[in-house]
Amino acid sequence: MKDALFTSATKRKRSTPSRSGGKAAGGKAAGGNTYKSMKRSNPKKTDDDIDDDDDNEPIGDMDLQDSEPESEEEMQETAAEKRVRLAKAYLNKIEQDLEDQFAGGFDAADLDRDLIAERLRHEEDEKAGKIHRRIADHFDVSCLKAEKIQSRKGHQLAVTAAVLTDDGQFIYSASKDGSIIKWDATTLDKLHVFPGGRKGAKEFTGHTDAIYCMAVTSDGQYLATGGKDKKINIWSAKEDKHWATFTQHRDAISGLAFRIGHHQLYSGSYDRTIKLWNAAEKGYIETLFGHQDHVTSLDTLARERCISTGGRDKTTRLWKIVEQSQLVYRGGVTTKDEQGKAKYIEGSLDCVSQIDESLFVTGGDSGTLSLWDINRKKPIFTINTAHGTERFVDSNGNTPDGQAIDTVRWITALACIKYSDVLVSGSWDGFVRFWKLAEDNKSLKPIAELAVDGVINSLQVKTIASSNRTFLVIGVGQELSRGRWLRLKKAKNGTRIIELIFAKHL
Repeated sequence: MKDALFTSATKRKRSTPSRSGGKAAGGKAAGGNTYKSMKRSNPKKTDDDIDDDDDNEPIGDMDLQDSEPESEEEMQETAAEKRVRLAKAYLNKIEQDLEDQFAGGFDAADLDRDLIAERLRHEEDEKAGKIHRRIADHFDVSCLKAEKIQSRKGHQLAVTAAVLTDDGQFIYSASKDGSIIKWDATTLDKLHVFPGGRKGAKEFTGHTDAIYCMAVTSDGQYLATGGKDKKINIWSAKEDKHWATFTQHRDAISGLAFRIGHHQLYSGSYDRTIKLWNAAEKGYIETLFGHQDHVTSLDTLARERCISTGGRDKTTRLWKIVEQSQLVYRGGVTTKDEQGKAKYIEGSLDCVSQIDESLFVTGGDSGTLSLWDINRKKPIFTINTAHGTERFVDSNGNTPDGQAIDTVRWITALACIKYSDVLVSGSWDGFVRFWKLAEDNKSLKPIAELAVDGVINSLQVKTIASSNRTFLVIGVGQELSRGRWLRLKKAKNGTRIIELIFAKHL
């Protein structure tokens, strides 16, 4: 049967937000209130239809509301006069911000003609969810030196996840040992430890097995962690204490992401489902069905959507929550040799990262880095064996039966500078690799690499708004985060951070 890109999420269930650990039954929460599901028209579409109504919406008007009550003089203004006055005030604010930003390093003509126009264009792109920062050509690759990497160990076992808060003050790292460490992002001093518990302990507050994933809210108020023990723990990041536990997933938690600017949490699991939560209210919202194998990774941006990879079902799915629909993208890219014969076949999609609301990248066990457009069923560009191959040998350093067998290094982590043309990928070849998105958004090319020994289990790139500095945070282990198929004895488990320098102001 022909694969459909558009799939209606008719099997999804919504239920009343329930308290942590609670289960909703019969459409009722613990308190007995019946949830009223929203009914929307959902016309059938053919296999070739693309549900991109949202992406064609015009950019909304600028929010130019006054914060002060209107005076008598203002009340006598016409509507047109008021719009002109507010627009002038808005432009004056932009001009003042730019003067503070560049400290007089430009003339007035440049300011009026170029800088203000660029700022307005960027704000329009931000509202539309499009790329608005072309910074790859201004990347100072000389900053990628081993001596500039700050590193801390802390954990007994491999680091599986590491995140930086939006204000740039703290780093959180998690490990296979079930522990979480809060670090000062500037000094890398250890500030707090959330210890892991004994495997199988029922009354322990925290994790009792390996942690696989982690996410922090934009305001830095809540930290979410999940892993092999099938639990999602929500922590009060401000108070360094446990906040809630969600136990509705039936298998390991493999992906977590907070919607930008909200406390809405998406979780992916080996039970093949994605669930939505409200961290602040400790509430369950709904479950999304569709994947036919383990959910291995997910990501989200500002819109009420998320995107996920389904492991060996070889699909990536874009979930449109408001529309109650999903788009399905088929992977399974084949890498061919010089004779045109299949050499490496993508058997599992393991990681995904959104560039903007219409572009994303995926990676998997074939080592292929794929660029996707949400309006296309297949990847628009692929880079085969992005992190190279290695010769398979046994424990004695010999090849089986004397045969030389080359195996591909699969992609273990992906991250993007959101809404920009820079992305990074990791494996265990000894490098974190940097890629540039082309001007036409249809191809990728390598631009730099950073030497890091070990398995790259986690990557995050974040620009701090207050200081306009960009940092790369790396979680490194001797082993893969979700298995022991590989062990690099010389590598050191730990968390790494390095500042990325761009010649042009972001």
